[in-house]
This record gives sequence, structure tokens and C-alpha cells, in this order.
Amino acid sequence: MKNNAYMETMEHRLERFQNGPPIEIIDTLLNSLHSFFNNEIRLTTENGNFQTSLLFMGIHAVALTISEGLFDKKGPDGYKLFLEKFIDGNKQDTKFSSISELIHDWRNNLAHQWIGSIGHSIAYDYKMNFGWEKKDGITYINPRIYCEQYLGAFGSGGRIYDYRKMLTAAELEEAKQRLIEKYIKN
Repeated sequence: MKNNAYMETMEHRLERFQNGPPIEIIDTLLNSLHSFFNNEIRLTTENGNFQTSLLFMGIHAVALTISEGLFDKKGPDGYKLFLEKFIDGNKQDTKFSSISELIHDWRNNLAHQWIGSIGHSIAYDYKMNFGWEKKDGITYINPRIYCEQYLGAFGSGGRIYDYRKMLTAAELEEAKQRLIEKYIKN
């Protein structure tokens, strides 16, 4: 699998971002995530190669990248906003924002701590027909459904591009400036 997100020089890309409209940098970010990063997330549930910890850490990284860059929302609030706007389905068991705090805390445990009491209140079940459900004090999540909902937000007709309807012209310009600042800083 070829996965190189940097096909142009830093100087050329920065000039394009600075001189272009806000959608230049925003769509570059979203298309890059979709074309490159999501290739790896997609593999976490394919062909029985369950890489569930990587799935949760990867989706969370994308969620916070987008919520911070576009909406200036960080942490649990940014993650929940991302789920509500782009991932949640129509049925209660596919409204992952309902358990966003739990997933956010779980991802933090996976990324920064590994062993924690939260592990006693969350479980995975790839075979259940629901996106998530609570039973006997444990929240069961079907990572495959979570991943499908996430990946469905990208690509042709994906809700991720609805950001254009969600933000005013001034908010789009603010998002552009935040993303340029992050690009230059790192």
C-alpha cells in the first residue's frame, strides 16, 4: 500500500493555503485524511485483522484534528461535536455521541495509560447487531459498525463536507487561520 501524504513542497503548500480560500486548506486536510490516514483505519476491521485499539486511537485523532481545526473545539467537547455532526446514525445504537465521554476516556487510557479501571466498563463485540449497548454495567461497542459510520462520513456524499453549510464565511476564515497556524507550527 502506498501512503505518502506529502506530494508537494512545504513552501508551495503553505503559499497555496495562504493565498487560497478557506476551503483550499480544509479540503486538502479532509481529502488527505480520507486518501491516506483512512486507508490504515479501514484495515483495522477488515479480514478478521482486528486492530481495535488502533481503530479507536486513529478515529479519535481524526475527530480532534477536525473539531479543533474547523470548530475550535478540543477534548471531550470536540470529540462529541465531531460524532454528532459527522458520525451518528439515525438509530439510538448508532448515536455514538451518546457515549462520547466513555469512548474519549477509553482512547485516553489506550494512548496514555493502558491499564485503568475504565477497562472494566467497556467491551467490544464485533458480532452484535448494534453499534453499542449497555448490559450489566458494561458498554459493548461493535468496532466494525463504529468504523463503518466513521468511514461513511468521508468520500463522495460524505457528511464531512457539510462543514461548508455549518460555518459562516467568517468562521471558515478563522478555521483557515487555525489550520495554517498548526501547519506552520508542526
